[in-house]
Amino acid sequence: MIENNKIYNWESLEVENSPIIAGLVNSWKNMLNSNLKESDFHKFICDHAGFFFGSDNCYLTISKLKLGSDHETDFVNVIDQRSNGIIYELIEIEKPNSKLFTTSGVPAKDFSNAIQQIRDWKRYLIENKTWLKKYLPSQTTRIINNPGVIFTIIIGRRTENTLEIEKRNQIAGELKINIRSFDYLTDLLERRRFFNDACLDINSGLCLENQIENPFYKAINDSKWRKFCSSKFNWTHFYKNSCSEIIKIRDYNNLMQNFLNNSIAE
Repeated sequence: MIENNKIYNWESLEVENSPIIAGLVNSWKNMLNSNLKESDFHKFICDHAGFFFGSDNCYLTISKLKLGSDHETDFVNVIDQRSNGIIYELIEIEKPNSKLFTTSGVPAKDFSNAIQQIRDWKRYLIENKTWLKKYLPSQTTRIINNPGVIFTIIIGRRTENTLEIEKRNQIAGELKINIRSFDYLTDLLERRRFFNDACLDINSGLCLENQIENPFYKAINDSKWRKFCSSKFNWTHFYKNSCSEIIKIRDYNNLMQNFLNNSIAE
C-alpha cells in the first residue's frame, strides 16, 4: 500500500483531500450521539489513532497495553520530549453518555471505576519498577512527582455546569491526572494539522521524515509493543532514532486507500 521511496502530500488533507477528514469527523459525531458500547468507541479511536493523537511529538499509540495480568490500559500515547526522553500518557476511556456525578454530587459509577483504574495502574507501576523500565523506558521511574508517565480519563460530554467542572478539576488536581470529555477528542480531530516533513533531522533522507507523518496509522497492540521493547531502543530523541522501526510496526486504516486513489486521480 505504501511505497517506501515515495513522498506523500499529507498536507492535501487540509485542502483538496479535506472531504476525507470531513467524513471522519461526521462519523465520529454521529457515534457520540448514539447509545453505543465503550468497545465501539475504543475500536473507532484505535483505527484512527493517528488522527486523534498524532502530533509533532507523538507518532505512536498503543492499544490495550497489559500491566501485569490484572490491569490493562485503553491507550498509551508515546510522547517524545526529545533529549528529555519519553512521556507515556496512559488513557482510560468510558462512554460519552457516562455521568461524572450523581444527583447527590458523588462520583457516578463509571467515573468511580475510571478513578480506581488509574489508582490501580499507579500502584502497579510503583511496585513493579523492573516492568516499568522494560516496557515504558524513559528518563525516570517516578510515578508521582515529575513522572515519565501521565494519566488521562476520557468520559462524558462537555458541560457548562460550573460546580461540576470545579469538582472534576478538584479530583484531577488531587490525583494529578487529566480528566477530559469526548468533546476533547472531537477538538483534536477537527484541529488536526498535517505536514509533509517531521523535521526530525534524520540522516537517511526525506522519505522517512515524510512517512512518519502518515496520519492514517492505527494504534498498535500489546504484543507488537512488547516485541519492539525486546530490542533496547534509545528513549532520547525517540522518533528520530526509531523512525524506520515505528513505520514498519504501524498498520493503516481503510481511509488510506481513499487518499491514495485521490492522489492517483490528481
